[in-house]
Amino acid sequence: MEDNGVSKHTKSFGLSLALASVVNGLLVVAKEKNPSVMAGMQKLTGHHWATHAVVVLAVFGVFGWVFGRANGGQGPKMTVGRLIGAVVSGVLAGGVIIMGFYLIGD
Repeated sequence: MEDNGVSKHTKSFGLSLALASVVNGLLVVAKEKNPSVMAGMQKLTGHHWATHAVVVLAVFGVFGWVFGRANGGQGPKMTVGRLIGAVVSGVLAGGVIIMGFYLIGD
């Protein structure tokens, strides 16, 4: 498998970006559809967007670290092309979730 010199951190945090993008989209929908979720998030940090940012950044950081520990600490075994595909797919999925919600579900 060719990795073109891409580090385990690039791979692990790239995958984490894809996951955090989807979580971001789902969190937007959860906040907008359930007033108690938005109220709870607002109560935690003073503003629901601040809590939203903390949650998404925590997902990004924690899962980047977890993915980096895969394969005995060597990180994910994947090609650069597959990593790019995962990142693009995750970001697009998060965007489609948000756009779909505001266009159709709102």
